Amino acid sequence: MPHDCRAVANAILDIAEARRLPLTHMAVHKIGYYAHGWYIADQGVPLIVQEFEAWRDGPVQRLVWDSLKVAGKTPVATRATEANLATGGTTISRADLASDEFELLSHIVDGYGPLHAYELSDMTHEKGGPWDQIYNAPGGKVTLGMRIPHRLIRDHFLSYGAQKGRSS
Repeated sequence: MPHDCRAVANAILDIAEARRLPLTHMAVHKIGYYAHGWYIADQGVPLIVQEFEAWRDGPVQRLVWDSLKVAGKTPVATRATEANLATGGTTISRADLASDEFELLSHIVDGYGPLHAYELSDMTHEKGGPWDQIYNAPGGKVTLGMRIPHRLIRDHFLSYGAQKGRSS
């Protein structure tokens, strides 16, 4: 079952913190994007329920951006929150991750977390990739909300798996 993007962002931050790996706001989005991409390619279902949006610096989750923007360009020290209808306040967003989901997030944080946020951003700008197809749509075509459909991300990451198989 797909998770709320804020809960996945918090899981990424928790894993990174346990590894003493400071992550900026931008890095959290990109690591979430890669976790989502590899998960949906492997499992056939989204890790994150919300679609990513194509922003200038790459894929972004609006709800995560709204919740963590206070960090600016410094490492994120807080956690993403969501409305708590019972109290009228907010609560830290948490996901009940399955062991395979947590293991994937851990591997993704280990692999992508040490990279600079701008390097991660550049990687998401790959020509013909999901971000590029939406942000630089041919003929100036505008996609409502600049949303990147899950299928585009799945197909893109599946193509990496096919390329890896051909190169073995």
